[in-house]
This record gives sequence, structure tokens and C-alpha cells, in this order.
Amino acid sequence: MALARKLVLGLVAFGVISWLPGAARADENMFGYAYGSETLPKGKGEIYTWITNRSGKESGTYHAWDLSLEGEYGFSDRFQGSLYLNGRAHDIENVPGFDDRGGGIGFQGVQMAFKYRLTSPYDSPVGLALYFEPGYSHIDKVSGERIQEWEFETKFIAQKNFSGDRVITALNYTIEQEFERPSNDGPDFEGELLMELSGGASLRVAPRWFVGGEFRTHTEFPDMDLGNQEHQAWFLGPNLHYGDKKWWFTATWLPQISGWPNTGSSSLHLEEHEKNEFRLKAGINL
Repeated sequence: MALARKLVLGLVAFGVISWLPGAARADENMFGYAYGSETLPKGKGEIYTWITNRSGKESGTYHAWDLSLEGEYGFSDRFQGSLYLNGRAHDIENVPGFDDRGGGIGFQGVQMAFKYRLTSPYDSPVGLALYFEPGYSHIDKVSGERIQEWEFETKFIAQKNFSGDRVITALNYTIEQEFERPSNDGPDFEGELLMELSGGASLRVAPRWFVGGEFRTHTEFPDMDLGNQEHQAWFLGPNLHYGDKKWWFTATWLPQISGWPNTGSSSLHLEEHEKNEFRLKAGINL
């Protein structure tokens, strides 16, 4: 009985705290895929993890998991740096064009990220930021094969808040250069140019709770040739965010709604992308 009483009191206390007035903090990830323009304050840090599940090809069984552990630090009120340690796992069986694959999580690679805030949406009409992320990977995202890949991602970030910061919107444009080769097959790297437009809107429906939606469209150009568009895919889905004083989480589901070239009889592109993506992020403010 004493244990039950403590559990009830704990749940009541959590409920009271959750309903205290609160707004989004500068260092929270309001969206699963889109980035906001805010940066960590000088001298502040954050540790968070994210897990992405990608599932569904034309036929067979396909599941892929992308895992990241990230540490962020604010070098100034406008500039922050991050370090990512990444893992990846695949469960593939009877998928046309793919080797069957299974097993545990492998170490996928590392990334660094640098973000500079130009303006803040809390004291300017629009918040703007620049983001640069170099990284290295040795597990292919789609097939799970061992590779060597260098990537250089540049992101242009805009954020606009409405209704006294009750509604938060973000829009990102991303350009990424990738240089890839099989791990044990020759010295030559093949280049590829990726472009992505992503964004979202989130509404505070209760203190600390936000609900909204996100979109993402992704396209690739082999050999960095803008005249040779390989494919394009569009994603759209809901998200949920909770932000406490010391911790937060964000969950986003992004099903593919359209893509080309189409795979089989569907209206989706399922060679380089999947039917569904689900991402969960959770962070602790230091």
C-alpha cells in the first residue's frame, strides 16, 4: 500500500509539473526532421539521442534503424558545435534487389555539426541560421553494405513564430555532397549531390505540449550533375513534442506519400526510400 501511495503521489506531482506554464526553450528540438534557428546559450550543453526506423519496400521484409548519440555545446549565444556517434542496423529478407541481411547494430560513423544563428525569431520577424555538418560513414543507409563515404551537408534554416510563440514553424533547405566507394573495391570515389526541403508547424495545445506536422522532399543527382535527377520522394506526417525544464522528447511519423520513378504498381519510390519513417528524439539539458 505504501508503494502504491508513493506511485500515485508521484503521478500527481508529474501531472502538476507538466501543466505549469511553459514555452519552447531555445535548445529544444521541436521537430523530428526540420531544424529550428535557435542555438544553445553560451556555456550550456545538451545530450540527446535519436532513433529512426525506416520500413517497407515493394515486397519482402525491410527494417532499418539509424541511431545517434549527440552532444551539443554553446560556444557563444549565437554559435554551437555538436558531435554525433552513429549506429545502424538492417533486417532485410526477400526484398528484390537487396541481399538478405540481419544481425545487431554496427558502428556506422561520426559527424560534427556547427550552427550559427543570424537572427532570433523571439526578437526579429524571422529567425535565420546557417548549419554545416561534415561526416564519415561506413554502412550504406539503404542496403546495409559496408562502404566508405564522406559527406558534407549545408543547411539554411528559417524559423517563424506566431501567436505569442504558441505556434512555431520552421523551413530548411539542405544541400549535401557525398563521396562514396565500396569498402574493398578500388580507390575511386563516386560523387552525388543531394537536395532536400523540409519544414513543419507545431502548436502548443497545453503547457509544455506541442502537436503539429512535418514534410520532407528529397532528391539526388549522381555525379553532381544537375541535369541528371535520379529520383525524388515526398513525405508528410504528424509530430508530438513535450518539453520540460530539464528534458524533452519529440516523435515524428513521416510516411512517403509520393515518389518517382515509381516502384512496381505503387505511386512511391521504394528503391532509395521506404514507405514509412518514424523518429524519436529525447534530450537532457545540462
